[in-house]
Formats: sequence, structure tokens, C-alpha cells
Amino acid sequence: MKKRVLKKIAMLMVIVFVLSSCALQAFAVEYEGAGDLIRNHTFDNGVGFPWRVVESYPATADYDITADGKYKITITKIGAAGIGQRWDVQFLHRGLSLVNGHTYTIKFTVTASRACKIYPKIGDQGDPYEEYWNMNQQWQFLELQANVPKTVTATFIQTKGDKKNVEFAFHLAPDICTSEAQNPASFQPITFTFDDIYVADPQFAGYPAPIPEPTNVVRLNQEGFYPNADKIATVVSSSTTPINWQLVNSAGTAVLTGKSTVKGADHASGDNVHIIDFSSYKTAGTGYKIVTDVPVTNIGDNGSMPFNISNDIYSKMKYDSMKYFYHNRSGIPIKMPFCDQPQLARPAGHTNDILAPDPTKDYRANYTLDVTGGWYDAGDFGKYVVKGGISTWTLMNSYERALYLGDTSVVPFIDGSLNIPESGNGFPDILDEARYNLNTLLNMQVPTGNTLAGMVHYKAGDERWLQLAIRPDQDTMKRYLQPPSTAATLNLAAIAAQGSRLWKQYDAAFATKCLTAAETAWDAAVEHPDKYIYINSVTGIGTNGENYFLDDFYWAACELYATTGSNKYLNYINSSPHYLQEPSELTAGDMGFTGCFDLDNTAGMGTITLALVPNGLPAADIAKAKANIQTAADKFISIEKAQGYGVPIEEKVISSRFDQSTVSGFPCGSNSFVINEAIVMSYAYLFSNKNTKYINGAITAMDYILGRNPNVQSYVTGYGDNPLENPHHRFWAYQADNSFPHPPAGCMSGGPNSGLQDSWVKSLGWQPGKVASEKCFLDNIESWSTNEIAINWNAPLAWVSAFLDEEGRVICGGDTLGDINGDGQRDALDFALIKKALLNGDTSIQNADVNNDGSVDAMDLALYKSFLLGKVNF
Repeated sequence: MKKRVLKKIAMLMVIVFVLSSCALQAFAVEYEGAGDLIRNHTFDNGVGFPWRVVESYPATADYDITADGKYKITITKIGAAGIGQRWDVQFLHRGLSLVNGHTYTIKFTVTASRACKIYPKIGDQGDPYEEYWNMNQQWQFLELQANVPKTVTATFIQTKGDKKNVEFAFHLAPDICTSEAQNPASFQPITFTFDDIYVADPQFAGYPAPIPEPTNVVRLNQEGFYPNADKIATVVSSSTTPINWQLVNSAGTAVLTGKSTVKGADHASGDNVHIIDFSSYKTAGTGYKIVTDVPVTNIGDNGSMPFNISNDIYSKMKYDSMKYFYHNRSGIPIKMPFCDQPQLARPAGHTNDILAPDPTKDYRANYTLDVTGGWYDAGDFGKYVVKGGISTWTLMNSYERALYLGDTSVVPFIDGSLNIPESGNGFPDILDEARYNLNTLLNMQVPTGNTLAGMVHYKAGDERWLQLAIRPDQDTMKRYLQPPSTAATLNLAAIAAQGSRLWKQYDAAFATKCLTAAETAWDAAVEHPDKYIYINSVTGIGTNGENYFLDDFYWAACELYATTGSNKYLNYINSSPHYLQEPSELTAGDMGFTGCFDLDNTAGMGTITLALVPNGLPAADIAKAKANIQTAADKFISIEKAQGYGVPIEEKVISSRFDQSTVSGFPCGSNSFVINEAIVMSYAYLFSNKNTKYINGAITAMDYILGRNPNVQSYVTGYGDNPLENPHHRFWAYQADNSFPHPPAGCMSGGPNSGLQDSWVKSLGWQPGKVASEKCFLDNIESWSTNEIAINWNAPLAWVSAFLDEEGRVICGGDTLGDINGDGQRDALDFALIKKALLNGDTSIQNADVNNDGSVDAMDLALYKSFLLGKVNF
């Protein structure tokens, strides 16, 4: 399916060739803003974008755009004595380019609430930080008098060559040499007001006009649907009566017609919507569209984006979403052939990650731990036990689900299916990948002989956040272990116990190591049940900040009981207030929102383990656990049916983990809650003798993720006609610096977040509570609060895509993968047809990509041979 490659802020020159009257004519795209590099000179519309305020801890600043169109910045705190710098608070505009020999005229007006000096400059936005203009070209400061507007006009000629990735920046904090910087405790807040900012260049042609976001009124899963599954679309229309629609095939022929169901106002999206149900159409094919009679301005907007009806909707996604974890490994080079594309290769990062406890924290200890390896958490280079815990559990649980209720001989479970360094070692690839992280988390346990021995450090990482567009091997920031916590300790207890039982048949020594660590961690947590960690979102020491651990104790006890059968853990789970519960609403972390489990609310994972893994509980208790899972799934399905876009979460009053503010809407990482709920619905399907309402509920959740949402956005890179392109990530940072790569396919954004905490969305004038919950999203690398990617968000995507690819084929009424001749069988005749096609150079043969890697080649032939010999399945 065709993908949109460029959108948002188009920065490349595009030539469109149109064949007309047998002649080739070229037309350049439209440009805007000719003659000036600054995209936003005044702030009269209440929007600051792309200007923004950047603070370096511990400096802080508040900012706002006034009703008369001025950008006001109030510095409330500066850096520590002796180390605070003028750039600790900056007002800047990035993404400028300078051309050698061009003449630039700078103009701006600034006012300060008291006399001070600031440092304006135009220069590199990263290393080597060369400056091309500053005051009088002498690195001088600009002096301001109290409440007196200062207008500066200056001209310079660029003589240092063509330069990209340049910024216009105002350093606003006191310089380190000033008495004010030396005495931060006496610092008094100061307010700066900016207006009328220009960098004129008469030769500047302007920026390519942004490619508009899609405005199709029909929103649906842009990848497609299984033939026998539900097929639902949402239509934006204010009509109070049903509208007409057609399902058309790739030739434009109508194959089904109908009328919509009026839904009306949908609060979470702010839209008025109708629902189209075309589930009755079951013919497989590509390039389908839904077309309506809704009046629109732009041609084609009355229809949907194209989609397929087939049984391989998630076949490639299950591979791509799992490869996310290899790409984010620490301690080894990411290289071909394992990284699949050469541009994604990078040197090893943090190869000697031997760290001591952070000396600035209350916990004091004199030791170091070797935490080399593991996965980087998200857009940063931290390794969190709590986030790593739920992520590792989810991958191992995916395998355990297939082990007891599915098929472990398919991607991503079978050895060799993920193309990772461990492929071919005889162990399931998904367990190998999970072990890579588990090994590192095991090493974060406090050694014997120390205070809090057996407890687990909740994080290893940099002392502060790093800038965007940096490889892990380029990180020179000091790194520390953050203090042990009860939550981290119980996370390790849970996943180490889980890992022990899964690795027992493959590596008995490792299984024993895991179990020893798990039981040690449990005992330490029992001894220290209240070791809290509080969040600090500006230092790079982010954490979950939870202060309720009974759910973590329950989860860990469930995993330990499932592994050992010990009464020690059975007695605990029997007495737990969470016994056999599967929540449909979560109360820890962000306050009160729809969900089944997350990194702050872990009880639901324990109940899933008790329902799935054979254990000594009474049959009635196991049946109750399964029933509670179905009850939670029923709640999620009822929410899907009530929502205009089928999302299984509701708007709730949430408390932000970043700034403790409250707002009604969706929490940070809302897409992960959607997908975690799809896991529960998938288990409900398995535990209900495969009642299809539950698998259709999981599919509906994926529909929302892949385009059935008010943003017409697939939140997964590489999937759909409007895929995610610019997630917040340090290395996949093409948008910030085009010498870095685009992200690979299979990365899921955290998605809409009503808190809107980052400065990028704030620069657009977006305010919490003022934007519809489902529209609180921006596909921009700077928007960490709405567009970050993370291991604990991609893990459930990998789980669900693998499950749907396996079970979706069942509800499709038959699997055609490998059935080359279409006779309903997969046999030697099909093998011969693949071999013949490859010998003839035909790689387009249908249903032959049996290893789901996106191409038909000798690997498929080899896998097919193993299938015929009864060694594997696909």
C-alpha cells in the first residue's frame, strides 16, 4: 500500500512531473515565506510555533503569548552557583539554513522587566556550535533597561559556507561570570517580552508549503481488514440523517452500498460522526475504498484512504514491531544484516556501562554495577527496571500464550525468525530478545553486604536529558544508578521468575540464576515495602513516581507461584486484595483512567499468568480469573461501541506524572492503554471458547491505532497511507537532522495526551483541556509528550500483531499463506511452484512470503521445505 513519505513541514524541494500531450513538463511545489528565514515574525494569532523556550535543569521558566501578540517568558529559577550558564534558558527558532555570500538583515524587539543583559546569536544548533552572527560580531551581550523596548537591527554576510541546522537563539539566563549567577538563591524572577523578529534575505525563495494533513471524512484502518472480521469505519458529518456510501474496488467499481448510522457528537474527538459497517463484504482484494456523498472541498476527501481485505494484515507488522527491540539494544553495534537496512546501522553505545549510585541522591553506597547491555527505554538512553519490566513480561507472555494456547513454530517465536544475532542458537528468538534485556536488569540488583541488599535500582542512565540527533556512542553525559525502589525490586522479582520457568528447558543454569534473583528480590521487597521514587521530569531521571505497591507484590507473587508452586507465594496471593482481579480502570500513576495494566498498575498481569500458566490453584479460582478477564474485556468492548472512533478508553480526570496538573482527557501514552486492552480482549477470546466478539474487539482497537481516528493517522511507522514519521527519538532523528535516519517500520507512538506538556505543542497555542482528547497529538520529533516511542508501548504492539496474525487467519475461514495454486492445500505442488518462480526471477508470486519478511526469496523456499518435513509451521 502506498505510503505518504513527506508531511508536516516539508523541507525538501519536490518536482512533480506530469505527462501532458506526450511532453514532460516540470512544476515546482509552492513556496511560502519568501524573503525571510523566520517562519513566525509576530505572535498575533496566539501561536508561538516554531519558536520555543528551552530550559536546562535546574533553571525553569514560564511562558505565554499575550492577547496583543507578544511572547512573554518569565525566568523563575537559574542554574546552580558556579555552573549556571546563560543558555540555561533559551528562546530559539531552529531549522534555519544560511547560504554562503547571502546578506541577512536581522531585526527584533525585546523588553525586560528589569535591567539585564542577554545574548542573541545565530549559529549551529548542535556541535560544533559555531556562530555566524552575534552582537557587533564581537560576542557581545545586549544590554536592556527596565521596561524599555529595545529594537535591534543588524546586517551580516554569510562567509563561512552553506550551513544547515542553524538556530536563532536568545540566551536569557545570567552569564556564569555575573554576581547574579554566583548567587542563585537571591535570584529574582525576570520577564522578557519578544515581538517582530526577522532574518531577512531577499534571495531566499521561501520554504516549501507544508503538505496538508489528510482530511478524508472516512476514517478506518489504513492497512485493512480480515475477510470474516468486523469492518467498521467512522465518517465525519454533521448530517442528522444517514448518508449514502459505496465500497469500491481498485477498479473503482462499487461492490457494496449502504447507508450510515448517525452517531452524532463524539466528545473525545470533538467531531460529529456517522458509522459505516461493511462487515458483510468478505471478498479478499487490494485497493478498496469507502466513498460517501458527504459534501467536501477537496476532491477525494469524501472517501477513505485505500485498504486491503486479506488474511495477512499483521504478518509483516509482527516482525517489524519485534525488531524495534533489537534496534534499541545498548552495548552492541547495530549492524547488517540484523538491522535490515544499512542506514539504521550504528556503533555500539555505552559499551562499558559500569555505574555507581548517584551521589546527589539520599541513597549512599560504595559500589559499581556493570549494567552494559539491555534496551534503551524510549527516545533517551536510560534503562528503567519498571518500564523494562512490563516490556520484558509482555514479550515473554506473548511466547507463553503461544506455548499454551497457540503455535510457537511461527514468527516471532521460532528460532531464526527475527534475524537477530542469536538466531540459529536453537532457542526461540522472542525469548532471546527478552533475555537480552533481562540479563541487564538482573545486574541492577544491590549486591550482598550493602544496605538494601537484594533491592533493585530503578534506573541506569544519564544525569540529564540529551539533545535530539545524537547516537548512543556520542553520549558523553555522566551516567549513574538511581536509588533502589520497591516497585523496581518487585518488577525484577516478577520477570525473573517468569524467565526462570520459560528458560528451564533451554538453559537450566540461567533459569536457576533468574529464580535466585527473583526470590532474593521478593524477600528484599518484603523487608523494604515502602521505598518510593519521586519524579523529576527535567533532569533525565524520569520515573513512574508511584507510591502504591500491593499490586506489584501481587504480580510478583503470581509469577513466583506459577514458577515454584510454593505456599509462600500462594499464601500471599490468596490474601491479596487484587486476587484474581482484572481491572478495567486504573488508579495508580496518572489518576483514574480506563485500562487493564500498565507500569504503575500491574495486578492484571498477575491474574493473566494465573489464568494461563498451569498451576495448583483450584479449578474454580482459575475459572474465576478467566471470567474476570472476560468481564474486563466486555467493559472495553462496551466503551468501543460508545465511542465515535471505536477507541476502548474513556476521558477521565488524570493527574500528570510530569507536572502534577489535572485535566480531563487521555493520559500520556494513551495508545499503549488501547493496545494493552487488546491483549485482555485477546485472552477473553481464548478463554471463552473463541467467542469472536472478543477478537473483533481487539481488531477494533487496532483499527483506531492504524487510522480510524480523528487525525486520520496511523500511529505506527511504515503502516498505512498516513503513517507515523517523526517520533521523539535521539537516533531516529531525521526531522531534527537529516544526517540521521528515519525510524524503521513498526514503531508505535504513545499518541494523544491531554496533558500537552512539551513546549512544542504549547508553541502552537494548544492548552490542556482546550483541545479534544483524541486530537492532542502532533507527529513531530520535538513533541515528546504526544509522540514519544518506548519499549513498554511497542511490546504490546508486538504481542497483539503476533496474536492477530495467528488467530485472525482462523476467523478468516482458512489460511491461504503457502497455498500457491489455490487448491486449499499446502503441499509439494506449492513448493514446486515457488521454486519455479524463483528460478524464473518471479518474486511477485502470491502467498509465497511464508516467513513474512516482505520479500519472496530462497529463505521462503527453505522454510517451506522444513514445513513439508514437519519441522515448522507458518
